[in-house]
Amino acid sequence: MTRYLVLSDLHGNLSALEAILATRAARSCSRIISLGDAVNFGPRPREVHERLSGLGALMLLGNHEERLGHLADFAGYNWNGLLWTAERLAEYAPALAALPTDVRLGPMLCTHGVPGDPYLLMDAATIGSLLPGLPEGVTLLLSGHRHVCWRVTAGGRTAFNPGSAGLTEMAGFGGIAPFALLELDGENWRLTRCAAAYDPAEEARAFLRGGLAEAAPEVSRAVWQIMRRGEETVLPLMAHVNRTAKALGLAFGSEEAWHAADASFPWPEPVDSRTFWKQCRETFSS
Repeated sequence: MTRYLVLSDLHGNLSALEAILATRAARSCSRIISLGDAVNFGPRPREVHERLSGLGALMLLGNHEERLGHLADFAGYNWNGLLWTAERLAEYAPALAALPTDVRLGPMLCTHGVPGDPYLLMDAATIGSLLPGLPEGVTLLLSGHRHVCWRVTAGGRTAFNPGSAGLTEMAGFGGIAPFALLELDGENWRLTRCAAAYDPAEEARAFLRGGLAEAAPEVSRAVWQIMRRGEETVLPLMAHVNRTAKALGLAFGSEEAWHAADASFPWPEPVDSRTFWKQCRETFSS
């Protein structure tokens, strides 16, 4: 029997990864599967990639890794965080580009979004539609991309998403990193949902130390909001920026549009994002 540690969507959150690795469940595993999006959004993409690589993890291509392969397509203030991430991962660009989209391991098919497409976003209500079309002998589809956990079974096949280890979008689950323990014995498998607690303050310090909070203050704030509260914030922020840009006759990638949207977005703290991170620097100065 082989025990796998299964995790997904770390998004540069090293605190979450280290908390998972420290659990008894993780220490019982001989192999690690990372279902993609190990990088971007969070402040320590290089450290997360190096940690997984050093452990010999099987890493899949997520949409955030895929974007790193064609950076010329991404211009505008809205992509500053991605460009910051790319700089820190420059020496690993060939390895990231070579990550597989899908991997078959006996009765398991591992992917990020859906087989063949790391971008297609499905949910628990729709993922079951893929199960009848899986290759012969596949009884378990492991995927990530959507930042919540699900387990859907139909016709003797199961689709499982462990949830985002780095950006859990479940209200009240701030500082919680979900993952799974998978036990495989021939064609038989068993999944156990697990979780580890981490300190989001460590990631706030990393946002400040590494410069991501300065390069992309609004998105960084939204990402840290997810880490500390579990509330989905990035997509609502982007939708608000898009509406603001249209109202002002500006492009979505305009820095002016982002600053205007930042001032009117319903943040928990009634300050703009640059002021927010200045206050965080004073709070997390250690």
